[in-house]
Amino acid sequence: MSGVLITLEGIEGSGKSTQMAILADKFSKHKLSYLCSREPGGTQLGGELRSLLLKPHPSGEKWRPDAELLLFYADRAQHLEIIIRPALAAGNVVLLDRFEDSTRAYQGAQGVPEKTLTALRQIVLKELRPDLTLLLDADPAKTLERVNVRNCEEAGFAETRFDQEGLDFHKSVRKGFLKIASDEPDRVRVIRADENIEEVAKNVWSAVASKLRAAGFL
Repeated sequence: MSGVLITLEGIEGSGKSTQMAILADKFSKHKLSYLCSREPGGTQLGGELRSLLLKPHPSGEKWRPDAELLLFYADRAQHLEIIIRPALAAGNVVLLDRFEDSTRAYQGAQGVPEKTLTALRQIVLKELRPDLTLLLDADPAKTLERVNVRNCEEAGFAETRFDQEGLDFHKSVRKGFLKIASDEPDRVRVIRADENIEEVAKNVWSAVASKLRAAGFL
């Protein structure tokens, strides 16, 4: 593959959407050929899975962790074959809002065994790994305050199922992300997300520009 795969990761309210928009603007200014997408929901079918996964069900029924895991990987398998692999093969920079690390952190926090996560990664991703992962890291107690404000201000926003989990869950998710970063320091760059937006964006771009220069894109 001749493209570059960059992923944005972090707990709820860490600012991924904001930084993704800033990065896309940077890519446009540098006249890069790029694609922005997200998981879940990067394809039309994936959009329907996103609704199932992120919106609380009216019945109150909750997904079992293993069932939830398989739905996330169904979305990912579709996304990879229809969107991600073709874009990389065409030489694009691909920027994703969440990818496989989110699955490991979130479903790992729900008790899914590491060997199960690894097995599914091998089946679906095969050899593919992000070239760079930006982990926007912040205190869950503070990011959940942002989330609560957003959910109150954005009328009709319904993707709140993970937002409704308790603080201890989000602390476990953060711990999972930081473990991944510790295990793979060459791939994962931890960015403090509790600074102002401009400072975070500066640090994000520094990491991205370095990777793109090394790959010959800048």
